[in-house]
Amino acid sequence: MLEVSTHGEITRIWIARGFGGRSLHSVSAYLLGDTLIDSGCPATADELAGWCRGREVRRVVHTHHHEDHTGGDAALVARLGLEIWAPAGTVPILGRFYRLPWYRRLVWGQPQSVASRPFGDLVRIGDSSFQAIPTPGHAADHRCLFDPERRWLFSGDLFISPRVTHIRRSEDVATILSSLRRLLELDPVLVICSHAGFIVDARAALERRIAFWEELAGKAAALAAAGCSPRVIRRRLLGAEGAMMLLSCGDFSKTNLIRSLLGMAGGGARALV
Repeated sequence: MLEVSTHGEITRIWIARGFGGRSLHSVSAYLLGDTLIDSGCPATADELAGWCRGREVRRVVHTHHHEDHTGGDAALVARLGLEIWAPAGTVPILGRFYRLPWYRRLVWGQPQSVASRPFGDLVRIGDSSFQAIPTPGHAADHRCLFDPERRWLFSGDLFISPRVTHIRRSEDVATILSSLRRLLELDPVLVICSHAGFIVDARAALERRIAFWEELAGKAAALAAAGCSPRVIRRRLLGAEGAMMLLSCGDFSKTNLIRSLLGMAGGGARALV
C-alpha cells in the first residue's frame, strides 16, 4: 500500500504492509530533490522501487537502521542503482543485518544486507546542507536531520506522536527525552516525522510530547511510592495492553514505558521494577 502527498518541495511516500485490504503498520519515506530520506520496510520494497522508477532519485539517506526505515534498500540498489548513505554507526549494521525477532519479521519483513557509505555532521539533501543531529534513545545510531536555514527537521522515529504509550525493551525514556529537548532547542518550524507526517506546529508538538512523558513520570513515581507495581501503574495510567504486546512477547508494550519512567525517577521506583 502506497500513498503520496506533498508539502512544498517535500514529497511524502506513505507505505504500509496490507492485510485483507487494511494496513498493519505504516511508515513514511520522503523525497527531497534527488534524495529519499529512509526507504520503508522490506515488505513494501518492490512497491517503493516501482514508484521511484522514472523519477530523478539517486540516493537514500537514513535516520537509523531499523527495518521499517532501511528495508527498501536492497531493491532500490538492485533495480535503480541508488547509493545508500547512513550514520557511521548504521553502516556496519546495514552491511550485515542481524536476524530480526519473529514478530518484526512478520510485520515488516527481514532486510537484506547492503553496502552503504557514512555521512558526517552535514549531509546535502536537495539544495540544503542538513545537520545530522545525534538523537539516541530510540536507537543508539539515530540521527535527526535539520536544515538551519529553513528550520526543517526530519525527525525519524524520535517524535512519532504527542502521546507515545508503547516502547521496546531496548528504548530508554531518559535518553529519548534528552534528545527531544535537544530538538526543541533547534526551534524547528516544520517537523517531518516518519509516522505522523508533516507537523507545522513543530515547537508546540515537541513540547506536548515532552510534557506527556514528564507528567506520566510524576504520576508513575507517586504510585510506585505508594507500593504499586509497574503493571498496576500501567493499568491505572495507560489501561490494558494491546495486541502488539502479545505479538511481541512483551518486547513492545506500555509496561516497558512505565518501567523506563520509573527507572528515570530513581531509587525507590527502581526497586519495584
